Amino acid sequence: MLGVETFKAAAEAAGWIVIGSNDSRNGPYERSFGQANRLFADALSRFNIDGEHIYVAGFSGGARLATTLAVLSDQIRGVIACGAAYSPNPGQIPAPGAHFSYAGIVGTRDMNYQEMRKARDWLAKIQLPHRLFFFEGGHRWPPASQIERAVNWMSFQTGAVSPELRSALYRNYYDRERTLADSLYSKGRYFESAGEYQRLIEQFGGSFAMDSVWTRLSLIRGKNDFRKQEKMDAVLSEKEASLRKRFSDRFRNEVEGDPPPEKFSWWQREKARLTEKYASSEMEGKKNLAARINNFLFAMPFEASNQWRRQNQYDKSRYCARLLTVLFPENAFARVRLAEEYAMIDRVEEMTASLARAKELGYDDTSSLRDNPLFAPYIDRADFPYPPGKQER
Repeated sequence: MLGVETFKAAAEAAGWIVIGSNDSRNGPYERSFGQANRLFADALSRFNIDGEHIYVAGFSGGARLATTLAVLSDQIRGVIACGAAYSPNPGQIPAPGAHFSYAGIVGTRDMNYQEMRKARDWLAKIQLPHRLFFFEGGHRWPPASQIERAVNWMSFQTGAVSPELRSALYRNYYDRERTLADSLYSKGRYFESAGEYQRLIEQFGGSFAMDSVWTRLSLIRGKNDFRKQEKMDAVLSEKEASLRKRFSDRFRNEVEGDPPPEKFSWWQREKARLTEKYASSEMEGKKNLAARINNFLFAMPFEASNQWRRQNQYDKSRYCARLLTVLFPENAFARVRLAEEYAMIDRVEEMTASLARAKELGYDDTSSLRDNPLFAPYIDRADFPYPPGKQER
């Protein structure tokens, strides 16, 4: 429902129907393909849908799935990918000759920010129609305003606007894009505003006078601050790639050890350096870099722990959960994950201690914990930190 609600206003304005799966989740694509086939079959049988204008969208893993569906099918006209680009698996990456358009949306503090920018470069190389939109935020569904921008771009890119809506919607679309570019310029964010002015020329040059836009763009490119911002963007991008490789290499080496290490002093030291040098900086770009790396540091062990659990490699999944609590000691959910690990090997004292710490940190979803099958053997113990509420007795 969150995804559907996020698209609702933009879809209403463009005359689109929005349909969302209640059973979509990360996991094997074979399962997801079956879900998608059933969803499309049901929708096409019940609604009067223009088969030439079918689009897919998703967030994070859902964005990768949406793009994969477009790559493997010649029935998808466009993709709106939020918070991730596309699957890295061979045969699921957009290739030259693909017949769909691609709109990406990503937060400036999202761990997949650089991934989306690299995807933009690749899509330009294979000449796939595309546009990338940014918002100030982390790894989450974009705000409705950015969804609207993506839907507007996609609508006019692929001709999916009703004739009676076209003129007013196009004018409003241009005005809002111009206002955004002007706002970035007035804030001194010249590197970002230059990109927006360039895209105004590319998108609307044939319909609106662009003299003032060209003048503004030339003025920006002549500014020393623009060149400084452009250079800093490149420097920070290179540094971010270096940090991600440094952390991922260390993580892989440790988690694949037999057994994985029990001490995490290197991680604590490096996390402190990240905070001191980047997170505590007054420069917005450095703070955003720190936020993206922190998001990456949370997602990396969390996602890996799911993989190791499926393979019954509990020493490795437990290492991942312990690393989460070291990197994010104030995160209550990390403590719950560690408690699950201890529950799986019947280490009751450590399990209850982890849950007690989660409770101290504010975790209060008692029902989900008591419904968790991993905790089922322990929930009636006197020392279980989450006793049943009145409604459960």
